[in-house]
Amino acid sequence: MTAAEYRSSLDDGRRVWIGGQRVECVATHPAFAPMVDAIAKIYALHEDPAAAELMTFRRADRQTGSRFYKIPQTQRDLTLRRQMTSLVLDRVSSTIDRFGDETVTPLFVLHDRADLLDRYDPAYRTNAAAWLDRLQRENLFMTSGNTDPKGDRSLQPFQQPDPDMYLRVVRETDAGIMISGAKFETGAPTAHVAFLKPTVGAWVAENRDYAVSCIVPLNSPGVRHICRMPNNHGFSAADHPITARFDEIDTLIVFDNCLVPWENVMFSRQPELAALMRSEFSRWAAQGYITRCLAKADLLVGTALVLAEEAGTINLPPVKSAISQLMMYKQTIEALLLAAEAACETTASGYVMPNQAIQNAGRIFCSQNYNVMVHILREIAGGQIVMLPDQAMLDHPQTGPDIRKFFAAGSRTAEARLPMMHLARELTASAAAGRTQAYQLFAETPIFAQEAALFATYDRESAKSRARFMAAT
Repeated sequence: MTAAEYRSSLDDGRRVWIGGQRVECVATHPAFAPMVDAIAKIYALHEDPAAAELMTFRRADRQTGSRFYKIPQTQRDLTLRRQMTSLVLDRVSSTIDRFGDETVTPLFVLHDRADLLDRYDPAYRTNAAAWLDRLQRENLFMTSGNTDPKGDRSLQPFQQPDPDMYLRVVRETDAGIMISGAKFETGAPTAHVAFLKPTVGAWVAENRDYAVSCIVPLNSPGVRHICRMPNNHGFSAADHPITARFDEIDTLIVFDNCLVPWENVMFSRQPELAALMRSEFSRWAAQGYITRCLAKADLLVGTALVLAEEAGTINLPPVKSAISQLMMYKQTIEALLLAAEAACETTASGYVMPNQAIQNAGRIFCSQNYNVMVHILREIAGGQIVMLPDQAMLDHPQTGPDIRKFFAAGSRTAEARLPMMHLARELTASAAAGRTQAYQLFAETPIFAQEAALFATYDRESAKSRARFMAAT
């Protein structure tokens, strides 16, 4: 799929609502057009000869496939996958989170555990393989569908007064399964399909209807998108360099008796498979998450350095110390990312995944510390970033002279300083900043769930043996 084909593919009859209105064309609507532009640049990278090795690969049938959807078979595959994600973050935006490389990875898990799928229905293995093949060839943008509304969180899914608080199988038919419920997801209006996964729950027999995973085209009958309020509000990129260009619209995807053909069903009413997916879904996904965190951390470091240089505070020991703390966070993220890759593990099926214990430690470190890093940048930037004039004020003949005088510093003019100050505000003191900080805490599952994953993947027996050896007399 080319960039032009991606744009036109969104005009497919999908039912998207934002600001109390039905969206006629996602690609041109002001709330979505900037992100459509950004994603189109990712498609264009696939066509760039200089980026071909990272963005694509040669399939066994000699066709070209998107590397987003190649399950790693060697350590080099892991390296190329990381470099591919880094290229997107470097060339398009350091702040975007949903563009398909991470959301496919639970499909890798199902492909890897095909033997387990066969115990329930060989069609599940066939469906997973067919979808991986299609994604590689067509390069569809696949987002996920992970988080349910949940309703009364003191109750299990089957106990909810309204059964649709968690996505469920209403019934099975000859044509497929009928599903109802909803999922919160980032970027659904600008994606082609969603990979729906079962949420956290006790996988007891009573929750059987909720143990479902499937892939749903986002223009399917019975699917509607209820979007959050946009943050961009028609802002200019000069005043809002992140929000105006990279506002990823989070969406409640509603499934109202939606028919999912059997060939799109990964499993239905299988609690054991639901438990498997929840326990192993981050095997490859976390590499993309940590790579994104690395780009965000480096952006915070770079912004702090430029602000301090332009304000003349770069040589003050407290400022150097604060920036060094940001650098420490960034370098620790990079060390964990590279270590998980270097100490990679081979799965039972022969695929290669990052070292799970190191990677899970990286997930926790990133999730716990992003807010800390943002606060350090906020202190370096100072309170002036919440008092910035916009471009219109700078351009006005009556207000412009005052702005040029009082926002200049040393040899740096106001025109030169304001763009970086606006970036600092976007990163620390804007609606986008608040949304990103919440996203970092919860999008990769809450920290307690990440901690449980680390506990499960840590080599506890070796640690206990070491302790027993030292305690022996």
